[in-house]
Amino acid sequence: MVDEPDPFAPGWPAWDLETALWALPGIGRTKATKLITRKHPRLYPIWVSVVSAVLGTGRAHLNPVWEALRADEGALHRRLLSLRGEAGLPEGISALRVFDVIAWMDGEESWPG
Repeated sequence: MVDEPDPFAPGWPAWDLETALWALPGIGRTKATKLITRKHPRLYPIWVSVVSAVLGTGRAHLNPVWEALRADEGALHRRLLSLRGEAGLPEGISALRVFDVIAWMDGEESWPG
């Protein structure tokens, strides 16, 4: 995701796929993004309400995550790769997956209820 040169918008295939998946019965935003992420783990973040609350992104998730990963010449991206190494995770685990887990864990600790 960090290597994508431009922000995401309707018309981008994965964006349109997520939107189409929401139309299926029983598929909400979280399930849709998990399905896409399964095929594209380095490209697509998982949307869950807990992570959205941590990031303050509401229903948006693609561009805020993309912007955060690219800010300060990729500082967050490099930090996530460093954390992956410190945790002893294999290189096949993307920085985006590390981000998903850390954001979810942080949000779970402060999530009401």
